[in-house]
Order: sequence, then C-alpha cells, then structure tokens
Amino acid sequence: MFLWNKEFQKILCCRLRIYSFLTFLFLCLLVFLLFRGFWAVEKKMRPVILSIAQVRADMLATDAVNRAIIEEVAHGILYQDLISIKQDDSGKIIMAQINTMEINRLMAKTTIATQNALKDIAKEPLKIPLGEVLDSYLLASYGPYIPVRLIPIGRVNTSLLDSFEAAGINQVRHKIYLDVFTEIRIVIPFIAEEIEVHTTVPLADTIYPGEVPEKVINLLMDSLRSPNENVN
Repeated sequence: MFLWNKEFQKILCCRLRIYSFLTFLFLCLLVFLLFRGFWAVEKKMRPVILSIAQVRADMLATDAVNRAIIEEVAHGILYQDLISIKQDDSGKIIMAQINTMEINRLMAKTTIATQNALKDIAKEPLKIPLGEVLDSYLLASYGPYIPVRLIPIGRVNTSLLDSFEAAGINQVRHKIYLDVFTEIRIVIPFIAEEIEVHTTVPLADTIYPGEVPEKVINLLMDSLRSPNENVN
C-alpha cells in the first residue's frame, strides 16, 4: 500500500507539473494574442486618433491665441495710435507716419500673450472619447478617453499685415492685422506629432475719404512690415 501511494503521488505530481506548464503556455499565448490584437487595433486607429487630435489641437490653440490677443493686445487700440496722417489745406493726404515704437510694443506684447495662452492650454490634456475614434454616432461622446497633451515648441513669430480696399465711392479702407505663427507638439500615448498654428487677428482700420496717393500706400505698407524683422 505504501509503495502504491508513493507511486500515485509521483504520477499526480507529474500531472500537476504538466498542467502547470500547459497553463503557463496558455497564459503566455493569451497575453501574446492580446498584445498582437491591441497592436493591430492601435496601428489601425493611430491615423484616426492623430487626425482628430490635430483638428482639436488646432482649434483649441487658435481660439486661445485669438482670445489672448483680443483681450490683452488689440482691445482699446485705435488706428490713430499706430499711424498719423498729414493732409494739405484741401484735405488731401500727403504723408503718413508710422508709430514704430507703439507697433513694436504691440508685437512684443502679442508674442508674450501667445506664449502664455499656449502654456495655459498645455496644463490640462485634451480628452478624445474612444467612441469618436471608432466613428460611432451613438457612442461619439463616450469613453474611455484618450489623453492628448499639447506642448508649445519653437518661437512665436509675430508680424503685421495690412491691406487697402475700396470702401464705397471715392473711399479707401486701410486694415491692419496681427499675424501670428507658432508650432505645438501633440503627444498621445505612442504617438507624437508637430503641427503649425497660424492665426490673423484684426488690429485696427480706418476709412480714408478721397484719393490716397500711391506713394502713401507704398509708404504705409513698407513701414508696417519693417518692424517685423526685429520681433520674433
């Protein structure tokens, strides 16, 4: 009886080892299949996630920059603060003078406001619902959520743009814009991509009655662009 029990224990122990080994192989195979499945799904979904993240990031960054410029820079700015016009006795425009110091101040302030706005949106990640990635109409707003971080990179390039256009009979409208260009990095788990953020914000405008000499127009356009070389 003792020998039989001992032999039985050996058989049982051997079977347990085989069972444990098979269980281990099964778990390894299961983990491998899950990993392969996750990798295949992630690879297929990556372009969709990145595309959605780019659109969301561009909208969020552009809105933040526009709001910062309007609230902190453009608010309260008058055309007369930037450009003074001289007329002759008949009211004809003969000369335009640019307030270069004020323009440089505004451009520097715009750069700082843009940098601060981008830092603020970088503090909290975007969250993209998985339902939106799967293009599900019913589950578009449901999670789990994929976190997306926005990281400002590079410099903020600020410049001035302007345009002249007809504004009725014998009238010309002069518009001045702040043009801002920068880059941000989108960081998603296993993915990183850089996108450009570009926005143009109206700064000031006025209407000139009568004819504006071509030399005055050229002077204004050249003078407004000249400070751009010094501010980035």
